[in-house]
Amino acid sequence: MLQRVLFFGLLALVSVPAPAIDFYDVEILVFRQLDSQGDDEELDVPNIRHLELNLELHDLLDRTSAIPLEPAIEGYLSHPGQRIGNSRDYEILFHGRWSQTTSDRQGAPYIRIDLPAVGRSSTLIGVLRLFATDLLYVDAFLRYRPAEQQANNQIVKSTERNTQPYYFLKERRRVKFREVHFLDHPKFGILLTVWPVKLPELPSPTNEPQSTIKTDSANTPSISPSSSDF
Repeated sequence: MLQRVLFFGLLALVSVPAPAIDFYDVEILVFRQLDSQGDDEELDVPNIRHLELNLELHDLLDRTSAIPLEPAIEGYLSHPGQRIGNSRDYEILFHGRWSQTTSDRQGAPYIRIDLPAVGRSSTLIGVLRLFATDLLYVDAFLRYRPAEQQANNQIVKSTERNTQPYYFLKERRRVKFREVHFLDHPKFGILLTVWPVKLPELPSPTNEPQSTIKTDSANTPSISPSSSDF
């Protein structure tokens, strides 16, 4: 008898439809670490792995969507962005956002991020993708080239070196709504948050206006307690 009660109870839970989501609002903040030391991921000398990563990245860049990655002047990551910007250990490279209407794995768009070098600034190129199976995931595949470095009080331009050192971040991360997720690398990092958006239904012309759907009172996302939930 107890088993039947539990079975029908679980069936009732499964049968409850999830609230529809009109679109997903994704926000990212990319920053570099100023005092990071050399590590094994630096690719000063081209090798087979180096070539494979570049070919894979360029293949994904050819599949990117027309959805723009727009600058985020104010957003969910404004507060942590201020803390990072005030630190001597980090420098913000980009703070942006995009919106997409589907998370279907087959139709989820590839979003291109491309920050060309300006003066002595760093360069960053890659793709980001939010998709869902039974859970929500984000794919990140980025290539980062640091800014010009100082050596003996002189600027060493990348063109004056044998090769240009750059670094790859390739990761798939499970994400949760309204949390801040940290994708880490010894040279740079990404903060990312995803917010579901449900638009209020328009009132019927013949009926009284319906109350709009309540939203969360807090506009600040919660920090994920662990960055290893992937």
